[in-house]
Amino acid sequence: MWYVNYFHVQIFAILFLFTWKLNRRKGFYLRLVPGALVYLALPYVVPGGFFAPWLRIGWFTFAFLIMLVLAAFLLAFCYKVTLKQVVFYCCLAHTLQHIVHCASRVIALIIRPEAPWGQAVELAVFLVFTGAFYLLLRRRFSDAQALEVKSRFLVLFALFSSLVIYLVSYWTTMEEGETVGVFLFDIFTCSLLIRIMMDNFRILKAEQEQNLMLRLLRQEQEQHELSRDTIEVINRKCHDLKHQISALRSMTGAEQERSIGELEQAVLIYDRFAKSGNPDLDIILAEKSLLAEKQGIRIRCIADGARLGFLRTEDLYSLLGNALDNAIESAGHEPEEARRIIALNIAPRGSMVSVHLENPCPVAPVFLDGLPVTTKADKEYHGYGMKSMCYIAEKYGGVLTSRYEDGIFVLDILFPGEGKAEKSA
Repeated sequence: MWYVNYFHVQIFAILFLFTWKLNRRKGFYLRLVPGALVYLALPYVVPGGFFAPWLRIGWFTFAFLIMLVLAAFLLAFCYKVTLKQVVFYCCLAHTLQHIVHCASRVIALIIRPEAPWGQAVELAVFLVFTGAFYLLLRRRFSDAQALEVKSRFLVLFALFSSLVIYLVSYWTTMEEGETVGVFLFDIFTCSLLIRIMMDNFRILKAEQEQNLMLRLLRQEQEQHELSRDTIEVINRKCHDLKHQISALRSMTGAEQERSIGELEQAVLIYDRFAKSGNPDLDIILAEKSLLAEKQGIRIRCIADGARLGFLRTEDLYSLLGNALDNAIESAGHEPEEARRIIALNIAPRGSMVSVHLENPCPVAPVFLDGLPVTTKADKEYHGYGMKSMCYIAEKYGGVLTSRYEDGIFVLDILFPGEGKAEKSA
């Protein structure tokens, strides 16, 4: 027979194309190469191959199912993946392979190519369709964490759908014959199934990100409470020390006077902090100013803090605390000390309230969907600062934008004048 069934070759190619950037096990190529050779050659060395009598029960054959399971074992053998990831990836690969198979059979039934052109048609369809699906879905597979499958529902749905495709399709082909209509319906159904799987994943991923953001916001709120207590202690100590210093001035001795003057200068640091008209904002500015000062960074602030009175304390801290933390980290990489200046301006703009922040940024950031992408290696826990800031801005009906201009990173946030558009308060 001129036609050679290479279902398992297609499954292998699709599976490893979409998993190529996963975290690999040690000795990856020593695992992959011999494992792939054995897997790809297996149906051709077993007597009867896919259609061996001892693998069949009536019209049903276990051969294709066995090769799909072996592909799953090969994936787990080569990559550091969970069982849920293995099942999901294999079901996705099987669904894509079935689309390729149906498309090639539709073309074959329409043009009825003579041997050996039928096999060439299937190969061409496989390359075209697989490449097209990869281009459409590649953003989901951009790094090792692209599909961190944790949902049991998503995995069970993918597994059930794949089994239905396998059983119904094979039964239809064996018992009712091949028709263009059946194959076109299969293509439509499988395409819809992939869309559902990827949308479910996107929704679940968004829920995970939101839960992580809310957890980070709670941690930041706790940090804010700690910072408030710390600043209050500093204020109390400074107040006490002022009185002690006044008493010490009555003593004699030039050296003692000089020492007292230095001590007074140190404890009067609080007087240099901005008084914005918003006690919560003053605490944030005091804390971040101390942090910046340690790195030789100056924060120049012109702030009408009362304009942000509509923001809840924890939201204000998360919003401006994150913004200033990012600005300080970026300014700390500036080689010229004279340029290590962060400018913060909070003022009315018409009927709106504007928050404008500028900081030096020696390396141009990469933007994705209008936000800078984190440069930290641990992207699972980093990179949510800007997302949480956007979340808070939108919560109060505002909008956050960012841009990079001539070595300066600029962050702008606009709120309705009195914050009446808060959505979730």
